[in-house]
Amino acid sequence: MTHRLNLIRRAEASHSYDFVMVCVVMTIVLAVAIPDSSPWRALIVIFQALAAVIACWTSDAPRRIFRVVLVFAVLGVVGAIGLGLFASSDTVAGRTINVVGVIVVAGVIIRGIAMDIRAEGVRGRAVAGALTVYLLFGTLCGFLYGLEATLSTSAVLSGSAATVESDGATSANMYFSFVTLTTVGYGDLTPVSGAARATAIFEALVGQLYLVGVVATLGGALGKGKGALRRERLGEAASAPPETDEA
Repeated sequence: MTHRLNLIRRAEASHSYDFVMVCVVMTIVLAVAIPDSSPWRALIVIFQALAAVIACWTSDAPRRIFRVVLVFAVLGVVGAIGLGLFASSDTVAGRTINVVGVIVVAGVIIRGIAMDIRAEGVRGRAVAGALTVYLLFGTLCGFLYGLEATLSTSAVLSGSAATVESDGATSANMYFSFVTLTTVGYGDLTPVSGAARATAIFEALVGQLYLVGVVATLGGALGKGKGALRRERLGEAASAPPETDEA
């Protein structure tokens, strides 16, 4: 029993976002694998709720934040189960639950990363958290495409019949989101509505700027102690060799 408690304490103190990343990956996999009409889509919200609670736990969030997140998590799970049993998860309410869930998890992680960097500098867990936020951003855009499809009276994504079963299929939305985020651009799916095109542009730009501006900066400051992130952002101008006058 003591050994188990020690493991739990170490997990709590480690600020490790590996468990959160696993929950996010499971959310993506389930969103692609489970049909929109299946009541099992409530599992997506369950993993989102689990990710939010674990993120609060490992980031040592204040009690008030933990309670708010816990309330949102419970309400989201209950709402998702209710929609799965008595209605459909591809409604506006169901897709809104998914969007809000991603935003809550990302907010908790970003706060935890900021507190961790301020206290101990950039370490591996901060980079892992930043990469988890990157995955969450792709997941968020995937759910946004679905929400746009539910709200729109016309097509949002267009593609071959072999690729898209229905316009609002979450699997197609999530697939298109990560193809856009990684700028792979297969071309088998294309946005045809104004909202979807705007979301695609936003996702591609923010995704690339995030990798270059945030993840790369954190990687450059990794393991260099407090103040390393500031020095990395400033390009370490103070340590640059002085220019020589060869005239």
